[in-house]
Amino acid sequence: MHKSFINRLLFIVFILSNTVTAQVKFSGQVITTEKTPLEHAEVILFSEQSIPLVNRLTNDKGGFSIAYQKGTYKLEIRQFGEILHAQNIELTSDFDAGEIIVDVANVLETVVISKKKEVVERKVDRLVFNLENTISVAGGDALDALRVTPGLQVRNESITMIGKSSIRVLIDGKMIEVGEEELTNLLRSIPADNIKNIEVITTPPAKYEASGSSGLININLKKAKKDSWNLSLGSSYLRRSEKGEGAMTSNFMYNKNKLGLSSSLNYRDGGESFDYQDDVYFPDQLWKTGQQFKRNYKRINAILGLQYSVTPKWAFGFQYIGNFNKTIGDRNTKSDVFENNASTSFNDVKAFTTSYQKPEFNSINWFNEIKLDSVGKKIVLNLDYFKYSNTDIRPYEGTSEIINPYDLQYFKGINNNNQKTNNFSGKIDVDLPTTLINWSVGGKISVSKTKNDISSFNSGLVDDPVTDLPLTTNKFDYNEYIQAAYVSGNKKFENNIEVQFGTRLEATQTKSYDGSLKQTVNNNYTKFFPSINISYSPKENSTYRLGYSKRIGRPNFMELNPNITYVNPFLTVEGNPFLRPYFIDNFELIYSYKKLESKLYYSIENNMYNQIGLPDSTTYLVRLTNRNMFNIKRYGISELYIFDKYNWWTSNNTFVLNYLTSETIDIPAEGVDGFYSTFSTNNDFVLNTAKTLLFNLNFTFMPVGTYGVNRLESSSSTSLSVQYLLLNKDLKITLRANDVFRTDQMRFNSMVNGVYRDSNYYFDSRSVQLALNYKFGNKNVNIGKRETGNADERVRTGN
Repeated sequence: MHKSFINRLLFIVFILSNTVTAQVKFSGQVITTEKTPLEHAEVILFSEQSIPLVNRLTNDKGGFSIAYQKGTYKLEIRQFGEILHAQNIELTSDFDAGEIIVDVANVLETVVISKKKEVVERKVDRLVFNLENTISVAGGDALDALRVTPGLQVRNESITMIGKSSIRVLIDGKMIEVGEEELTNLLRSIPADNIKNIEVITTPPAKYEASGSSGLININLKKAKKDSWNLSLGSSYLRRSEKGEGAMTSNFMYNKNKLGLSSSLNYRDGGESFDYQDDVYFPDQLWKTGQQFKRNYKRINAILGLQYSVTPKWAFGFQYIGNFNKTIGDRNTKSDVFENNASTSFNDVKAFTTSYQKPEFNSINWFNEIKLDSVGKKIVLNLDYFKYSNTDIRPYEGTSEIINPYDLQYFKGINNNNQKTNNFSGKIDVDLPTTLINWSVGGKISVSKTKNDISSFNSGLVDDPVTDLPLTTNKFDYNEYIQAAYVSGNKKFENNIEVQFGTRLEATQTKSYDGSLKQTVNNNYTKFFPSINISYSPKENSTYRLGYSKRIGRPNFMELNPNITYVNPFLTVEGNPFLRPYFIDNFELIYSYKKLESKLYYSIENNMYNQIGLPDSTTYLVRLTNRNMFNIKRYGISELYIFDKYNWWTSNNTFVLNYLTSETIDIPAEGVDGFYSTFSTNNDFVLNTAKTLLFNLNFTFMPVGTYGVNRLESSSSTSLSVQYLLLNKDLKITLRANDVFRTDQMRFNSMVNGVYRDSNYYFDSRSVQLALNYKFGNKNVNIGKRETGNADERVRTGN
């Protein structure tokens, strides 16, 4: 960020820090159960609507003093993010609360305030969507939860921030290092009922890896409070248009004395189908290609976490994540070929492809946390290892039939790819709070090695049926080394101003080897990634936020793999070992007033890569490949409004409008400039006084838009849910209907290399689901989760 810009921001911060609007004074002293003062504890004053108004840190004697207007408020005392004390207070005159005794070893078990948590909360650098307070995804999975999260969009198994580009996904602060398809499989195996909340981090602080161009999504799973246990069992059946899915879910949490345990085991067995239609207008021919892809799958997901507190200042433990899938798919493809302006086809190309895939993902994290004192200084060390492997076999065959004069040709082939990825990483984080600034410093080293053993055969068009498949073998290896260091600070001023700032330095070295070309490609680069977030609340219910961050988008390992997959002799899919990372600068200004949040944002995305269809008018071949192909600028606004005036109705509404410009790089196509917008509303209704019968309506509408070289057509989706609670609300019965009118289709068109392409894809989103979930044990659900060190690498393998 430009030096003068930073100076202006700091000037504004210190000017604003001089404003004072207090009328009465509230003071006290925070001490521990051992009668020692608690220094650097957070003392926070909230409005009755749970909006933070004033934040103070206790001094070396545990004392604090808050000057504010008269009224009724909520007071919380926190340390390390844990609530140590909470109470309602009424300020009518100056008041000294005296000694407030807290237990720093445990989170407060009984909080005085028991008001329902807000559906959407806003922090200095992120939006928090509390999933516990919505029924729209009950019985669903983590992917369903992301669909209804404000500011996010899930289409074509791709997760983006609305109006922005790609993101990265974390689970309990651990980056998931797999490719898009395997990330989808993992999210589909995690029950939504196991999720506590979802954090949408649009301008991440320096502590997080720089990957995730438009920000990060952190999925926090439910946790167990001290001295409690909880077992949740669930079952569901989902019916899609042609196939169904059965699921069994379980989640167990235990926390007693020094031991904390969290585990889940989930199984899904089902099938789905996808319809793809592509019309490609070559100069002299029209190719109308339809594909129907059906697949059956079995998915098993297991998570096991253990934490043991050896002493009050030393805890260690581990977390294991395993995801195992087996998929068998059939793809029928038919291309009708027309001469220009002809009403009947003169050539029919038919292909049948079978795919066998068996991806497996295993991740283990070992951590140590050492507290250096009682005021928040600590060291956290994470050592991580994950292994991802996938056996991918795709045989295909078909015919090309010319009508007049009649001619029949055959083709046959196979594409095999065995991928193995190993990652080792070490990560250290040190928190150093002081009376002036809360500092965090740390670093990370990561080593990733991917090997692909490739074997393939493609006959091309021949006159006789193909009986032999002589395979050609190849290999593609990719190694990546990353070293990172960061420093981050957080300062809370007396007049409701909070500043979070920092920078991250990442050095990357990559080396890829393509056996078919016998070529090695090296790419080394070192970059700084600064970030800053400023929050200012001049009065109750009113907050301004300004944020900036620089990010990087790294290609995942499958996008780099040059292995060519043939759908038929005229349509192929392949990776690109020459892909380079792209960089993005994100700016945003947010104003929140009561339940309304307005945002202005601007982003610059340089050297963006994406998949593009490259048509050849001579051979009629369309290559789907990845290319660094455009620079993008986005100018946007968004509105988020939460309506909760009535106890029986809560509504979460989002509107986004942005204008996008695209400048193409080294591709035979022009970028498309234009507007993109979306509107969504998610409504929960309570239908009876006992609050045991609930109803949800979710609607999303996306008008026409643009992205890169594509123009996007309109689409929409409507979903309904009914939930009934029994047996003291421990048993949940949920009936859900998704995409009721089958309107959630992806339609787009582009002009590349002088060839116009019009596409319509449907991803089998219409379904009906019946789900049952029963909870045993203690209802208090809140075990410490750990941020691993290899989160950034795991996402890019697909898990």
